Amino acid sequence: MKIVWIDSKSNQNIITDFVQDVTWSGSVNQATRQLSISVLYSPIDKNIKDLGIKMGDRLLFYDEGYLLIDAMVYRRGKQSEQGTITYDAYDELKRFVKSNCSYNFNNTTPEMIVKTLCNALKVKVGNIAETKVPIKKLLVESEGFYTVIMKAYTKAYKASGKKYMPIMIGKKLSIIEKGEMVDSFYLSDKVNITTSNYEESIENMINVVKIYDEKGKQVGVVKNDKNINMYGIFQDAYVKEEGVNATTAAKNMLIGVSKEASIEAIGNIKCISGYAVKIKYSLTGLTGKFWIDTDSHTWSNGVHTMSLNLAFKNIMDTQEE
Repeated sequence: MKIVWIDSKSNQNIITDFVQDVTWSGSVNQATRQLSISVLYSPIDKNIKDLGIKMGDRLLFYDEGYLLIDAMVYRRGKQSEQGTITYDAYDELKRFVKSNCSYNFNNTTPEMIVKTLCNALKVKVGNIAETKVPIKKLLVESEGFYTVIMKAYTKAYKASGKKYMPIMIGKKLSIIEKGEMVDSFYLSDKVNITTSNYEESIENMINVVKIYDEKGKQVGVVKNDKNINMYGIFQDAYVKEEGVNATTAAKNMLIGVSKEASIEAIGNIKCISGYAVKIKYSLTGLTGKFWIDTDSHTWSNGVHTMSLNLAFKNIMDTQEE
């Protein structure tokens, strides 16, 4: 583990020895990833140096030789009882979440929209998932940059069924296909899982989607008869869009029994939100492929642990017009 502090004069300072605890976390719906560190502090002990990390300074966090996050400090707070200062820093996706814009996009693609938005915020472009899905028109009036990206890629999702999410790699924005498997790794109660929880819910169920044209006339329907017979009708509606297969889009709106699980385990830096992981847990029956919705990794006293919230279905953060 290594933490580098870059101050306002671009000086690089390795501060690993001053840091007590580190938490690196993210969520599929949160977009931006966060780094929180606690640094030793004592106004009466001259042997404990006040680093003087300020708002806008950057923190780079490395583990196993990889740069996990390049983040800007947004918040700090002193805890006198514990003798520490905590710093909260976020990657550059925070700019996309906090900034609003207005655009009238015509005859373009999701990937071109992303490049336009990155240019506006002076954020470098990484690997952008290529969809080649045509967007005839997307009107944006004072909406978040992140929301606009997800609106564009929601159109691509409706057309192809592929799911996408943005992620920062260093200071470059990439758009990846959501649900990629964590390579050569699995979680097991016999190897690395310490605790787990599991629950089921039908609160978000949709088992009937009626399809309408632009004049409000119903032109189709998709449904899940098994869930209708068991739970009754939970209905939604879909209005046809140019360039999108209406039946495919409607089917993607169907939601069955939601299953969620949470685990705590020995940490692995590859287990982050948006990726999938294999699990073998004999005590709860959690066996198979699961998708990471939220993750929180903690380094304390030289030990790396992680808490993961898992989904049984790969669901994209869709944004409708």
